[in-house]
Amino acid sequence: MDPHAQTAVHLYQIVYNAATREALEPGYLVLDNLANDRPDWYEYWPIRRFLLDATQGRASPLDESAWYGFFSPKFGSKTQLSHAQVQAYVRQHDTGADVVLFSPQPDMGAFFLNVFEQGEAFDPGLIAAYEALLAQIGRPMPLAQLVMDSRQVVFSNYFVARPAFWREWLALNEALFAACEGPDTALRAALTHETSYPGPGGRGAQRKVFLMERAASLLLATQPHWRSVAHNPFGMGWSMSRFREHPTDAFISDALKIAYRDQRFPEYLSAFAQVRERFQRGARSAT
Repeated sequence: MDPHAQTAVHLYQIVYNAATREALEPGYLVLDNLANDRPDWYEYWPIRRFLLDATQGRASPLDESAWYGFFSPKFGSKTQLSHAQVQAYVRQHDTGADVVLFSPQPDMGAFFLNVFEQGEAFDPGLIAAYEALLAQIGRPMPLAQLVMDSRQVVFSNYFVARPAFWREWLALNEALFAACEGPDTALRAALTHETSYPGPGGRGAQRKVFLMERAASLLLATQPHWRSVAHNPFGMGWSMSRFREHPTDAFISDALKIAYRDQRFPEYLSAFAQVRERFQRGARSAT
């Protein structure tokens, strides 16, 4: 092997129509979703097809030493990163990570204990639905108790990983897919519940989409053998909510969660709760 050879970093941008094809950012490979057969699954449909084709012999197998990322057309505007910057950052951490994160909206990651609590705030019932699925597949997990910092927070599938992690991600999401595509059950109804987020056909996007996007975070938070590195999220796009008005509290909150995950001292979580309560109290008094 050439010691000077660079590790391959395959970065794809999903193309949904002529407009997104025309707006493809320089450097990205095309992940063709022009047919858009299942818009209700958003990014999962083309990523799923790509990974299944590679694993089932319908396309070239993935390079086990390489990196792969699959991004929506909004990736550049949300992260403020170019293809070259993403590629360089991944290569910078080639030997020390299995997953590299590029998640925007740092306030949404920092002010909540984890991405499921964050999702529950905007879609009550999300946690119960996913806990029911995890219990059904033999992976029960008290989601509300998980602590996630910027090294586990993933929004919009904005991460780059080696094939081993993508396979684990696919296996977890295929369990979700099977439950949503299977017979009518109470679980299926809970997983496909329409949210207030605008979706295809004038209907609300289904809860399953937001659960699918949280699979990577669950794996990183509960399977410690995966090594993750996060690009500084605080320089990316923040949410459009009132949370963005309190950046210093966001920095402190994420730092306290990092400290807790590293040390497990309960005082860190107590301090996190105090910062959040102060922030919430201030927001209530301002309304």
